[in-house]
Amino acid sequence: MAVRLLFLLFVVILVAFSYISLLNGQHIQFFYSGSGQVEVTVSELAILAFSLGAAMVILGTMVKDVTQASKHWKESREKQRRDAARARVAKASGLFQRGILDEAAAEVQKSLSVNAEDREALDLLANVESERKNYLEAVKALTRVKQIDPSDITVYFRLAELSRKMNDLENALSLLRTIETSEGENLRAWEGIRDIHILREEMVAAYAMQKKILKLKGKTASEGDKALFDALRYEKAVRRMAEGKTDDAERRLRELIKDQPLFTAAYPALAGHLRERGNLEEATETLLAGYRATRNAVLLIRLEDLGVETERPEAVIAVYQDLLREFPSSYDVNLFLGKFYLRLEMNDEALEQLLKAEHLDPECESVNVLLAEALRRRGRYETACHHYQRAFGYKRRYLIPFRCTGCGQTTIKWAPRCSSCGVWNEYAIFHGHPEHAIPATAR
Repeated sequence: MAVRLLFLLFVVILVAFSYISLLNGQHIQFFYSGSGQVEVTVSELAILAFSLGAAMVILGTMVKDVTQASKHWKESREKQRRDAARARVAKASGLFQRGILDEAAAEVQKSLSVNAEDREALDLLANVESERKNYLEAVKALTRVKQIDPSDITVYFRLAELSRKMNDLENALSLLRTIETSEGENLRAWEGIRDIHILREEMVAAYAMQKKILKLKGKTASEGDKALFDALRYEKAVRRMAEGKTDDAERRLRELIKDQPLFTAAYPALAGHLRERGNLEEATETLLAGYRATRNAVLLIRLEDLGVETERPEAVIAVYQDLLREFPSSYDVNLFLGKFYLRLEMNDEALEQLLKAEHLDPECESVNVLLAEALRRRGRYETACHHYQRAFGYKRRYLIPFRCTGCGQTTIKWAPRCSSCGVWNEYAIFHGHPEHAIPATAR
């Protein structure tokens, strides 16, 4: 439209100049080169100058219009492509929600080929690849997100989690440290750092971090937070003991027992230290105090081991007799005294004691396997076989296992921490599955 108006104006002015040229017929010499000249009227020269100027204006306007039209076409086309890319992302999100991961990944990749900086598409791609266990691809997607928006802390957390899944604990720790540096007191970052220290068996560093977490949480700290802190107090004491700082370790263990008398692992650790110092009586009293507080049978086993290693089995029997007077209906005390008699080859006493334990809980596989062993030693093979059958879930094992009350993991050797779920203070004696026992018959 502008070009047409300019052209119309040009024609009008040209006609006007043509008329003026007829009224003004004066001629002048117009030199167009050093030697070339032409004779023209003044009005003709003015018309020529105007025509050249008008042509330049019209040409410039045409170029501008063509440029704007081209730009508008490109923008329209780009908008269509971006709208199509967003539609692909929406489609991929639906596929992801339905668990069709391969197709979702393909759709997101097509979308990113149009707009490589699409934050939503990159986030979705990271989630899809993480679900597909392609952690490296998920990391690449989140790294691009981090480059787009370096201030988004959630991306650092996601990258740290992926690094943990890839077992790259060093990189995960570095990312969480970055958050800590920029955010200061960030509880989630501190908990992540603590967990990595635990995974790397850096218990002293984990203890320090958990202490900061409890201080930050204050009264809102959960029982789980406090229990983990107690476990890390124990681990720090054990590390101090291994470093030769025995006085500090002993102090820490005594404080832990005083504060948390139900934390089983502290008693054997302290008793072992006291035994190495030659203080057998205090070591025995420590294990006894632990059993009275926790009723965990591992402390009875440690008492037995202490008596055998120091060649004082009569002292262990005396301790058991005291416990029987204190806990006459305790299945564990009766069972383990009978087991200790078996260990000492005192077969008659063992049989008598194990029959008492059987009377307390006849369906436990543990007492049946021990009774079978005692009866076998007495030559009563038929009855022994009967008890072995009742304890078939034990697979005729002589050792009584421990089971984690958290995850159900079983082990012959007691440990302060479950090797499966990683929780402390959860192993307890496992007497078998009552549902596996064959009902008793007259012997």
